[in-house]
Amino acid sequence: MTDFTFYRARYQFELTGKKARDLPELLAVIKVIDESSIFNHIYHALLDSHFLPIGYPNDFAYWIADALHEPVLAERLADLDLREFHNMGALRKEIIRRIEEYMVMHDVSRRADVGQEFYFIRCISVTFPTRYVVTNMNGALETIKEIDLDSIFYYFIASRLLGGEHYKELSRWIQRNDSHELMEKLDNLYPYGFANMDALRAEIVRIIERYFWENI
Repeated sequence: MTDFTFYRARYQFELTGKKARDLPELLAVIKVIDESSIFNHIYHALLDSHFLPIGYPNDFAYWIADALHEPVLAERLADLDLREFHNMGALRKEIIRRIEEYMVMHDVSRRADVGQEFYFIRCISVTFPTRYVVTNMNGALETIKEIDLDSIFYYFIASRLLGGEHYKELSRWIQRNDSHELMEKLDNLYPYGFANMDALRAEIVRIIERYFWENI
């Protein structure tokens, strides 16, 4: 089996130059903005605090409730079941659908006050190789136990949903070890189903260890 090198990830955040003061403007930008921005506003709370956000778990829902005072729509966007979406294109479509349905039924003329605009920010990951080079799944398991949480976030959330090559490489490497069933289980992980990133790591470890136990 070939060696596999784990990468470390660090994140940079950039203003896109796009902003919104009301729902029509927000919707118009969501339709065209790059996926890294949608990803950032849905998932960055996990990366920022490593704890499940309380209240509104994504930026869109929080802003709609706080700046536009539209709690019904905010709840609908907060209630997105992220387990149903395995790529950002599908998630974007569902966000658009929920906003458009709400706009048909409600007066959406309210605008945010000056200074409360929604600013779209993209998340860019910068990766570089670590000292962790493994030759088998046991080595991969030990690395996952030790590697920093930013890299767990990158491999199992960011790279996977944004089509990153490193997650694809990990998937191919695991499957070359005849572990197709294991990769399917890892693919089905739901990040917001855990209290924090440590809990997500623990579940990844549990899945791999159980796979080892069942296939000894």
